[in-house]
Amino acid sequence: MTWVHDRIFAAGGSHIPATWAAFHDQTMIEAVVHLRPYTPAPFEGGAPAAFLWLDIGDESQADTQCRRLAGSFVQAQVDRGRSVLIHSPLGRHRTRWVYVAFLLCQQVAVASALQAAEERPWLAPYHTDEAAWSELAESLASSPATLTSDG
Repeated sequence: MTWVHDRIFAAGGSHIPATWAAFHDQTMIEAVVHLRPYTPAPFEGGAPAAFLWLDIGDESQADTQCRRLAGSFVQAQVDRGRSVLIHSPLGRHRTRWVYVAFLLCQQVAVASALQAAEERPWLAPYHTDEAAWSELAESLASSPATLTSDG
């Protein structure tokens, strides 16, 4: 697991869902964005307090609505004081786009968000569709991201 931002962590692999209770007890992480195609992995030992599963294996599958949902979910959890794990059993590198979506929901400029996604612990270069991020930024500017449920 890698710390990527205040209260936001990223991880890959299947060990975290398989040992969720122990992992939660050690980290006190309460919210999870889980990226796994077809079906979510079972989180053993009780579900996280807040959980968002996206049927996505790769960033290219995330449309504007999905990017907005992921970013606003992370933002809502951080605003509630919860720590968030962005997780993909296919590898931590597949979680980077959720972090960028969160930054855009925080009103960080697209260029700055993409630059942050190339800094440690991430690796440069970050191959992404900049037009998709500009589209999300425009969408957020016209209608800011908000989640009203406790999820």
